[in-house]
Amino acid sequence: MTGTGSPTLRRRRLAAELRRLREAAGLNGVQVAKELRWSTSKVSRLENGQVVPQEGDVEKLLRYFNADAETSGLLLGLTRDAHRRGWWEAYAEDLPEQVITLAGMEDEAQEIRSWYANVVPGMLQTRGYASVINGLYQSLQALPLGKIKRRTQFRLRRQERLTSGSGLTYSTILDEAVLRRRYGSEEIMKEQLRWLLEVSELPNVSIRVLPLDVTHPADGSHFLLMRFPEVPGLGTLYDELLYTEDFPISNLTEDESAVYMYSALYENLEKAALDWRRSKHLIASLAR
Repeated sequence: MTGTGSPTLRRRRLAAELRRLREAAGLNGVQVAKELRWSTSKVSRLENGQVVPQEGDVEKLLRYFNADAETSGLLLGLTRDAHRRGWWEAYAEDLPEQVITLAGMEDEAQEIRSWYANVVPGMLQTRGYASVINGLYQSLQALPLGKIKRRTQFRLRRQERLTSGSGLTYSTILDEAVLRRRYGSEEIMKEQLRWLLEVSELPNVSIRVLPLDVTHPADGSHFLLMRFPEVPGLGTLYDELLYTEDFPISNLTEDESAVYMYSALYENLEKAALDWRRSKHLIASLAR
């Protein structure tokens, strides 16, 4: 396991496993802190994933919790993985924390399903389209040009998972308005539409369109649902994770009721959307 997977997810998994071991031992944070001569806030930060623990601290916890050799090996491996830096962390000063976390989750996701009502998903944007979208924020947030360029680079870097053979299955449903709403010049839009046609040929990518004349239950918010592979010996940290985005607020949650509601919403959108053939035909007609 060492050296594989997303450091972002590894940090969250490590925090969850340390908390689980403490609870299984029948201990509270105050007891752990007193025994190890730590502050209670340090124990809390470790279990909430706010800091990445040093390997020596994890070893102390494992001994105190009487963890077996297999569990100890797995968690020490997680600790080493958690200290690696993901490519997305280089953009931490350019983007909101939730967006950086999203990229870290996407990096290990096994399946992503998404709905977009207003813009092409970041995972599918061309450089020209992404530059226009990011440029819109320049007037809203007074962002410097350099930051706009780095945000565009960030979006393009996210797309590499689609073509890297990583095993990611990506499905998205786009409102027809996304295809018709122009961002930038006519050529930028046609290039974007042609790219959607090209990437839709990938065996792991599905792009479907919800026509304008169909009544549907979704509002204008974008959302993504992510599933993750199991880690041998540890299982899956999240059954499914939900990311919602409604400018300027985004949210990442594992709340079971919210995930269920959005999963049901996506299934309803699938039923209402054009199949892949008719979706492709519609995109091609607008790309001419």
